[in-house]
Amino acid sequence: MKKENLFKRIYKALKTLSWWKKLLLLAAVLLAAYFVKAHFFSAPKMPPFRTAKIQRGDIADIVEASGPINPVNTTTVGALVSGEILQILVDYNTPVKKGDLMAVIDPTQVQADYNQAVASLSSAKENLAAAKIAYDLSKLNRARYQELYAKEYVSKSNLEEYELAYVNAKSALNSAESSVIQAQARMDSAKKDLDNTKIVSPIDGMVLSKSVSEGQSLTSGFSTPELFVLAQDLTKMQIEAKVSEADVVKIKEGQTADFTLDGYPDEKFQGTVRQVRTNYSSSSSSASSSNTTYTVVIDVDNENGKFMPGMTATITIRTQDKQDVLLVPNEALRFSPASNTEKYTTTGLWLLEPKKEPRRVDVTIGIIGEDKTEITSGDVKEGDRVIVRENNTAAATAAMTPPRPGGRRR
Repeated sequence: MKKENLFKRIYKALKTLSWWKKLLLLAAVLLAAYFVKAHFFSAPKMPPFRTAKIQRGDIADIVEASGPINPVNTTTVGALVSGEILQILVDYNTPVKKGDLMAVIDPTQVQADYNQAVASLSSAKENLAAAKIAYDLSKLNRARYQELYAKEYVSKSNLEEYELAYVNAKSALNSAESSVIQAQARMDSAKKDLDNTKIVSPIDGMVLSKSVSEGQSLTSGFSTPELFVLAQDLTKMQIEAKVSEADVVKIKEGQTADFTLDGYPDEKFQGTVRQVRTNYSSSSSSASSSNTTYTVVIDVDNENGKFMPGMTATITIRTQDKQDVLLVPNEALRFSPASNTEKYTTTGLWLLEPKKEPRRVDVTIGIIGEDKTEITSGDVKEGDRVIVRENNTAAATAAMTPPRPGGRRR
């Protein structure tokens, strides 16, 4: 009852006030509310810049790349003769020894060619024997008629006939000897072709791929048909990684390379850089730019047989490691105050000292990491505060404003 009477009395008092007094009372109440909000409920004033301390720490220069895992040595086995594949004795992953029979090509035509070459050689040898007898006889007759001519028992024309017969017999002998050599070469070639109808392994290894099937016809001409690809040793493999021209100059033989595989997501493996090839490949990314890459070969131990040819490795090569060096956030090197209009040709940082305006300092950088960069020289020290960005209230408000329907926030 007392509260009710109090409110009634206040209400009656306000009701009896003139309109200008009511307006004045309302203004006083609003002013008091603004004062309370401004001094007790408003957020603290945001500083103009966001800064970070220059700190000492460790940093590494890392080159990232990817590439397939392949055997160190592979050998392609092809067919040197034409014919039908009669039999295939190996399959994928079959281990083979040097000299093992892998496939057989139909030898019918090649055998016929060889038999013909043998017959031709036999005939050429017989012709050579006959030519040798004729040559010996002509040589004997020439010598006899030379003696008779010296004693004037025969005429000059008689001697000349036997001398001509001797020359012809010698020429026929030379021709017969050449025929034997040619026939021997044809027979050796036919024998080689006959041997080549049996495809044997040239090395100890494992069959990686098989490109033919039984009954398939092969035509050996200017190019040799590929039948099998053999891996010499799968316990030693290599990664052929493509590295950009900006990073390849950092890589040296003997460096350690860490890599991961999609098939083993929770494991990390290691290899060693064996070779940085000077041969390059170039591809155009646009009409005005091109990408040049170099191949870096990394040796990999596969004694446990986890790696399969063709797996793609994601590689990380630590080209440099430094400890206890000055480090700054990468964004500090990209910062420039909005009020600054000067263009700089050197790398620098903006320092913020207590009760002073931002000051730019030229620095020299070293290793650039993922989020920090090494400072090698410059008028900076550990503990200095560098500016990384401006606390732009207007920009922050715009960034927090939701986009309008059908449009984007700018």
